[in-house]
Amino acid sequence: MVAQEGKRTLRIVLADDSEVVRQRLHGAVSGLPGVTVVGEAVDADQALARIREHAPDVLVLDMFMPGGGGTRVLQELAGAEKRPIVLVFTNFAYPEYRDACLQLGADHFLDKSADLERLLQLLAQLVPAS
Repeated sequence: MVAQEGKRTLRIVLADDSEVVRQRLHGAVSGLPGVTVVGEAVDADQALARIREHAPDVLVLDMFMPGGGGTRVLQELAGAEKRPIVLVFTNFAYPEYRDACLQLGADHFLDKSADLERLLQLLAQLVPAS
């Protein structure tokens, strides 16, 4: 978390191959006080690059993207000394995918079709106190 005009903000990277989903998420997340979207990614390579570049506090991660998708990102983050909190946000909210993502280190696993409000609540809870 970084200080911005005397306040600490929660820094987020959005990783989803759908431009529509990224735009919707960006708009919803940007409306939360104390939250800043610092980067976006359309595939696993970009997600990993944005994480290295911006050192976000939170990564909102789609499971299925080009380049290995969310599972590849989770695998590469597993050995990282400092890694963001990972919120997997997917259309494929099946128990076997949930279990696999959580086993790979995801902190939360959310369904795009039903859990946008829950995602926003989680982010609001993570915003640092001023």
